Amino acid sequence: MKQLMLSPCASFRLMRRSVAVCSLGLCAFLVAISASAASFDYSGFASIVAGKTFGACAQNVTVSDFYSSPCTRYVADWAHGGVYTPDISLKPDSKVGLQGSLTFSNHFSATAQVVGRLADGAAVDLEWAYVTYDASPAWTFQVGRKRLPLYYFSASQDVGYTYPWVRLPPDIYGWDAVNYNGVNATYRKQLGEWSLKSNLFAGDETTRNSSYAKLSYNEPKDVKWENIRGADLELAREWFTTRLTYIVSDYQQIDHTSGEPDVLPSGNTKGKQIIYGIAVNLDINAWLVRSEYSVFDRSNFLEKSKAWMIGVGRRFGKFTPMVTASSYAETTPFPDNYTPVNWTTQALSLRYELTSSSALKFEIDRLRDGPNTYAGDANVIAMSYDVIF
Repeated sequence: MKQLMLSPCASFRLMRRSVAVCSLGLCAFLVAISASAASFDYSGFASIVAGKTFGACAQNVTVSDFYSSPCTRYVADWAHGGVYTPDISLKPDSKVGLQGSLTFSNHFSATAQVVGRLADGAAVDLEWAYVTYDASPAWTFQVGRKRLPLYYFSASQDVGYTYPWVRLPPDIYGWDAVNYNGVNATYRKQLGEWSLKSNLFAGDETTRNSSYAKLSYNEPKDVKWENIRGADLELAREWFTTRLTYIVSDYQQIDHTSGEPDVLPSGNTKGKQIIYGIAVNLDINAWLVRSEYSVFDRSNFLEKSKAWMIGVGRRFGKFTPMVTASSYAETTPFPDNYTPVNWTTQALSLRYELTSSSALKFEIDRLRDGPNTYAGDANVIAMSYDVIF
């Protein structure tokens, strides 16, 4: 049997057409149910990113066999298995998405978003699909599929134009669950010069044949986050914004082929995880600071990880150079059954505003992995074109 091999550019064109076809189907469905009584709006985004790794070969890596053969490797997108190697590639970070919203009245609307990624082999995924009820100017209720609000940029992490880097720092932005199916309630209030926004949410998520797990395991795995409960709180005033988040859920990893739960380092097949974090962002005249700290506490069955990043930049007209440092570190109460990993990254990025809706970016990252090597030391260089429409 002959197998058709596509170039990265051909794959991106295929992904773009697939997103368009899926979006047209969603639009047709939404318009059909609206019976011409609703208004329809749409928007889209795309990131075309090319990059490669370079440097001395990494020895004794512990990534899975799928990623162990290149001389160097850099995990750019943990959730979707986007990995750079010494060969120039568009796959790890390139994506295109379309979002449509159908407004039925002043109170009711429906939203759907599809995203295609080259890291997923040009596959197209339904990332958002929810119904919104605006009960009042203060309260909004939603039910359906949404982005799991783990981080400050979670809601816009696919939209490269919305942040200063080529990609969000993967030392902190990347886990084995991205979305959830459930409900949420959002409350907004103005407190003098402060703007407050709080969100309560609950649901579940199952990731089948997890791309995240494929980085570490040779066998396909499913990952379940059940009984997700959480809240986040955002406060903003002039040049200062901060966000707090807290999430609890049950966790389970399952062998995709057999359907049997994996035995975790604790000896159990299921455990509870606690996630919390804080982000502090500053925009003072031409200066900008982006910082975030996050903890994933799975210490009752696996490990506890702490991640942070801080970036400082300055706008010079259409140019924004930025220096960013980030880190990821694990500890475990089960050293006989699990080897914790640690690494740090320094990045230098430059953003150039092409138009009010598009930007060019350039970035160099230097990752140092150890003492327990996972993917190994790596340097990566990347350029991107980000656009919203």
